[in-house]
Amino acid sequence: MAVQKHRSGTSVIADMFPKGRVEFIHGNTMTVTLWQFDQGGDVPPHQHPHEQIVHCLEGTFEVTIDGEVVVLEAGDSVVIPGGAEHAAHARTAARGIDIFHPVREDYRR
Repeated sequence: MAVQKHRSGTSVIADMFPKGRVEFIHGNTMTVTLWQFDQGGDVPPHQHPHEQIVHCLEGTFEVTIDGEVVVLEAGDSVVIPGGAEHAAHARTAARGIDIFHPVREDYRR
């Protein structure tokens, strides 16, 4: 396999979520998302078969998983099982990382 290098900031998608910016990095078996939301930014309820780990780097980010609200602050993570309905809300400006397995082919551009 050829080495794949990614430069942050080169593939930001600003129109996926209101008040949010995301950037996808795809490997062969997983996808990493770098995300940033302004205060009040939302990810609407949805589900997908991928297991997802959400890690908050800065701010306060609320994640609702199958009706249970989990509040993440800098350094906190939560695991979202594949198939679980989930949504998110930025209580403050927030920045973090999501990891998906398997790879999110639907987010390749």
